[in-house]
Amino acid sequence: MTDDPRQGAFRLAHDPSTDRPILVAPSRRARPLLTVAGRDGADACPFCAGSEASTPAEVDAIRDAGTAPNAPGWRVRAFPNLYPACHWHEVVAEGAEHRTQPGALEPGLWRDALAIYRRRMLHLEAQPDVRCSFWFKNVGRSAGASIAHSHSQILGLPMLPPRLVEELTRFRHHGSGVTAELDRAARDGRMIHASDRFALFSPRDPRLPFETWLAPLDPDDDFDAGTHDAELGDMLARLFRAFDRAFDGPAFNAWLHRVPGERFHWHFEAQPRTGQLAGLELGADMYINSMPADEAAGRLRAALAD
Repeated sequence: MTDDPRQGAFRLAHDPSTDRPILVAPSRRARPLLTVAGRDGADACPFCAGSEASTPAEVDAIRDAGTAPNAPGWRVRAFPNLYPACHWHEVVAEGAEHRTQPGALEPGLWRDALAIYRRRMLHLEAQPDVRCSFWFKNVGRSAGASIAHSHSQILGLPMLPPRLVEELTRFRHHGSGVTAELDRAARDGRMIHASDRFALFSPRDPRLPFETWLAPLDPDDDFDAGTHDAELGDMLARLFRAFDRAFDGPAFNAWLHRVPGERFHWHFEAQPRTGQLAGLELGADMYINSMPADEAAGRLRAALAD
């Protein structure tokens, strides 16, 4: 063991039947569970302003001028995960005030958060043992969150996750499946909101109810350039606000699909936990969905119109 918070009792293993990677991280059993039902976790939140000593030292932040690292005065703050799942595992706390639903945060904060996400992902991918940094967000206990305060996580992985390998292969051979979805979304009533450069929509055949994607209209848009973060931050805010209003503060997961160093149509995907994964999903990697995509999109459009 070591005092470095990035280190822990973890190893990379593989499923014996499919060879899919598994991050074995027994040290994560020690992480506190501060998403107890009926409480928002504010009384003991290590991610709130004033509790900076409860986390490892920050590695990046967007702060008010003149404020010192590891002290109040930040809007978005990144630090190593105290209970890492792999060698490189970071947390990004979004908003100094305690908010459990990302939809409650103002759109401008997501512009700042995007800048931190990008800087941390590029930093991790500059490490010799990292092939891909993977961003994801867990909101609510049933979605895997142990801390209620709005936050995201970034893993520095030594390989591309299998799902990204599959999507990249499809992109190379058949073009962007995301573009095909976008082209049909407005016609099929699956568009939730569109701006000049981005679209929020339901995929034609969602795996689970209310699966939602956020993608650039241009398949060659470079996420790493960060050219349109104000507009993209507004779209993220709309996504989170739609979930919050439609499901009254739901648990959900979100993740970013991008492939560093490759031409690829990056996009965010988000899945509210309105149901449960069961035997077919877990045992066969197949899905049952009882909610048509156009109905799901209509409900989320109505939530944004409120």
